[in-house]
Amino acid sequence: MDIFLVLIGCYVVFAVTILYTLLLGQSEFHRDGCVGSLYIFLTSGLQDWCVGFFARCCPKKLKNGSASCYNYFMYKPNRILQGFYLTLVLSGFYFFYFDCFPYIGGPYISSNHKYGAFFAISFTLFTFVLSSNSTPGYINDSNYKLFKNSYPYDRYLYIKKNCESCNFIKPARSKHCRICDRCVGRFDHHCPWINNCVGENNLRYFLLFVFSTSMLCMYGAYLCGFSMYSFMKINDVKNLGYTKDGVWTPIPTAILLKYIAFESRSILPLGAFCFVISLFLFYFFFYHIWLISKNTTTNESYKWQDIKDQIKIERLKQKIIDHEKLEKDNDNNNKKDNNKKDNNKKNNNKKDNNKKDNKKENNNDSIVEKVNEIIKNEIGDSDEEGTNLNKLKKRNKRQQLSSKESKDKDEFYTTLPLPKTFKELKNIYNKGLISNLLEVLLPKKV
Repeated sequence: MDIFLVLIGCYVVFAVTILYTLLLGQSEFHRDGCVGSLYIFLTSGLQDWCVGFFARCCPKKLKNGSASCYNYFMYKPNRILQGFYLTLVLSGFYFFYFDCFPYIGGPYISSNHKYGAFFAISFTLFTFVLSSNSTPGYINDSNYKLFKNSYPYDRYLYIKKNCESCNFIKPARSKHCRICDRCVGRFDHHCPWINNCVGENNLRYFLLFVFSTSMLCMYGAYLCGFSMYSFMKINDVKNLGYTKDGVWTPIPTAILLKYIAFESRSILPLGAFCFVISLFLFYFFFYHIWLISKNTTTNESYKWQDIKDQIKIERLKQKIIDHEKLEKDNDNNNKKDNNKKDNNKKNNNKKDNNKKDNKKENNNDSIVEKVNEIIKNEIGDSDEEGTNLNKLKKRNKRQQLSSKESKDKDEFYTTLPLPKTFKELKNIYNKGLISNLLEVLLPKKV
C-alpha cells in the first residue's frame, strides 16, 4: 500500500480517537475501560509524565518558567483558546474562499451558496462574541438575595456551605469558579474557548454558539463535498489514464488519489476536518439539550455520578457485612451443637452432686435474712428515687425537643442519608420538559 494512503489513514484514526476519548472518556460506559484509561492518561498522566521528565532534564529557571506558563494557561483567565478558535475559523474560511468558491455557481452548485457561506461565518462569529462577553450570572452583594431564593437546597447535591472567597453562604446550584474566582449562579462549567463561565444567564448564548459552529462545519463539509464532485466532473477524473505501446491503461487508484489530493488543494482535507468536527459538536450540543430536559447542569451530572458510585460502594459494604453475619451464624450454630453435647454430660454429673448439696441448705437461711433487711432499707427510699426519676425524664424530654429544634434550623447544613438504590433519588429541580427549556431560554432577570 502507498505510504501516502497509510499516513492519511493514520491521521484520521488518530484524530478521531483523540476527539472521541476527550468527549466520551468520562462517560459511565467508557470510564472503567480502555477509553477511560486513555482519557486519564491524556488529561493527567501525560501531564505528570512531562512534568517529571522536564524536572529531571531542564534547569530550574526553565522549569519554573514552564510551570508558570502552564498555571496561566490552565488556571487563569486568558484568551489563548479564543485566538486559536478565531485562527481555525478564519483560516478555514480563507482556504474555502480561494479553493471552493470557483466551483460555486457552476453547473453542480448554486450561486446562492456564496451568500449562505458568508451568512454562516458571520452568524457564527456573532454568537462567539456574544457568548464571550455575556455575563453568566455572577453573584455579588447586590443580587445575592435574588440568587438565594432562586432554588431550594436538595441536601444531596447542595447544602448550606460558606464560600470562603466570597464570604457568603453559597446559593443552591451555584459554584465558585476557580478560574474566574467568582461565584456563578446555576453553574454549568467554565469554557476556555470563550474565556467565560457558562451559567444561569448565558447558557442559551453558549448553546447558540455551539450549534452555529456545528452547523458551520457541517455546511462547510457539504460545500466541500460538492466542490470535490465538481472538480472530478470537470476534470473527468474517471477517464484519466495513459497510453503505452498503443494500449490505453487507467491510472492506478493510489496515483489517482494523490492527483485528487494535490490538484484539489485544500478541498479534501478541509471537508474531512469540518465533517469530523461537526459530528462531535452536534453530539456536545445534543448532550446539553438532554441535560436541560432533565434540568441538570454539567457540574451536577458529575455530582450525580459520584452519588451513584457511593450507593454502589454502600451496597458492596452491606453485602460483605451480610456475608460475615452468615458465617458467624453458622459458627454459632456449630458451637451450640457442641455445647448441647457438653451439657448432657454435665447434667449427668450434676445429679451426683445434688446429693451433696442438700447438706448445705441449712446454711442458706442466714443469707436469706440478710437479703430481706436490704430490701426493707431500699423500699424506704423509693419515694425520693421516684421523684428524681421524673425530673430526669422531664430533662431528657426538654433536651430532645431542643435538639429537634436545632436540627430543624440547621437541617440544610447536613446532607440526607443516601437511599439503597439510585432510582429512589429525585431531582427536585426537574419541572418537566417545557418548564426546563423555558428556564434556560428565558431566565429570571437577576
